[in-house]
Amino acid sequence: MAMSKVNILAGDFPRGTGYFTFRNFTLPGDQDHYLCETVSVTQIEFINTANPKMALLLNKDPALAEELQLELEEKMKLADDHEIFFMVRLADQRRFIAETDDVTFHKIKKSMKESASQENSSIVSSA
Repeated sequence: MAMSKVNILAGDFPRGTGYFTFRNFTLPGDQDHYLCETVSVTQIEFINTANPKMALLLNKDPALAEELQLELEEKMKLADDHEIFFMVRLADQRRFIAETDDVTFHKIKKSMKESASQENSSIVSSA
């Protein structure tokens, strides 16, 4: 399955390009992007579409606030119907706001549903 690009805009992970494959996000792990962090969809506690301005609220770096504001305004102007901004909260309470295309967003949601139903069926069969 091909990797889908996910652009991290703000939150508890460094800004930059991440990827989504089958069941995992590969997110930038440090400011230099030498390290990446893999996050499974099973770690997602909450996912929903977001207003790009929410990225300003999750921004951890005050020095980036103005740059982020300008970037978001530009993205909103250029955004088409296929671009989705979304927010994720993980089980460990870390959060991020990202942008991706609608196909990738639906792939993420579908993967979450599939892993949740697999977990439920394994609970039932082990009881």
